Amino acid sequence: MSRISAVLFFIIFALACSAPQNQNFKQQKQNQGKIEELIPVEVAFPRITDISSFLLFSSNIDSEGVAEIYPQTSGIIMEIYFDEGDRVQKGAVLARIDDREAALTEAKSRLNYEQLQKEFERQKELFDQNLISEDTFEKIKFNLERARLDWETARLNLSFTRIISPINGFVSKRYIKAGNKIQISQPAFKVVQASEKIATVNIPESERSSIYLKQPAFVISGEIEIPASVLRISPAIDAESGTFKTTLAINDSQNRLAIGQFVNVKIIKKTHHNALTVSKDALIFEEGNVYVFVVGKDNKAHRVKVETGFEEGKLVEIVKGLSRDDSVVTAGKNSLKDGSKVKIISR
Repeated sequence: MSRISAVLFFIIFALACSAPQNQNFKQQKQNQGKIEELIPVEVAFPRITDISSFLLFSSNIDSEGVAEIYPQTSGIIMEIYFDEGDRVQKGAVLARIDDREAALTEAKSRLNYEQLQKEFERQKELFDQNLISEDTFEKIKFNLERARLDWETARLNLSFTRIISPINGFVSKRYIKAGNKIQISQPAFKVVQASEKIATVNIPESERSSIYLKQPAFVISGEIEIPASVLRISPAIDAESGTFKTTLAINDSQNRLAIGQFVNVKIIKKTHHNALTVSKDALIFEEGNVYVFVVGKDNKAHRVKVETGFEEGKLVEIVKGLSRDDSVVTAGKNSLKDGSKVKIISR
C-alpha cells in the first residue's frame, strides 16, 4: 500500500468512528431542549369551605334613632352647652334661648296663682260656715283654676327657651351660633343614636321571594365586614323603579362604622356547606364551557371540563369535574395546551 493510500484509509476510518458520537451529541442537545421547554406553573388543591349566593347593593349607614331638633320658640341664642361629637342623654339641655321675658311672665303668673290660692282657702272657710253664697265661692274657685292654667302655660313657655334632646346619642350637627336669632322653623341640632345603625337598600321585585325577616347579611367597607340582618321589608313595590325597600339592622358593637358612611350590603340568599372550591384564576372560558388544567402524576397539564356553582369573592364552587386531590393550575394556564409538560414552581 502506498503512503498516500494509507493516509486516506486512516482519515476514512476516523470519520466512521466519530459519526455515532456526533449523533449522540445531537440527541443530547435535543433532549436538553425538551427539558428547557417545561412550562412553569403554580398549582393549588381545591378547598373545602362554605360558599354562598348573595345579592349585593350599595347604601349609606343610617341610624334607627335620628332627631332633627327644632326650637319651640323664637329668640336669641344665649348659650350653647353641647357641640358636634358630644354625647348627650335624653332630656339634656343643648342650648338656651333668651328667657328673660318668659321668666318674668312665669313669675307673675305664679304670684297671681299663689295669691288666689290663699284667697280661695279663706273663702272656703267662710263657705263652710255658710257665710258666703255658693255662687260667690264658685267664682273664686273658677278664678283660681284659671290662674293655675295661666301659670302652667307660663311655665311651659319658659321651658320652650331650652332646646332639649329627645333621645340618647351624640350631636352630629349643630346649626346654631350664640348671639344669633332662631325661628321655630329653623333646625338647631341633629342628634343620632350610634348604637342602632341601619342600612336601607332597594331590591328588585324579582327577588322578593328570596328576602325574609332576620335573613343574614353583611355590611362591607374596605376590609371591614360586619354582620347584619333584615329588619324590615316594605310591603309596597315602587312603580317607577320596580323595587321594594328593605332595612337591615347592623351589629356594629365596636362602633367601626360612621353614620353616613358609604358601604356595600351583601344579603345572603343560600349557603352551600363543605363545598369544593377553587380560585377564579384557574378558570378558562371557551365557547360557553368552563375548563381548568390539572397537573397529573406524569407532570403534564390535562385540560378538564368542570361545572361551577356559587361564586363568592375570589372563590368559585366546582360541582362537577374535580376531586379534592387534584392539582389545579392557578397561574401560567395561558401558556398551556392539553398535555403540555410543566414545572411546578409553587404549590
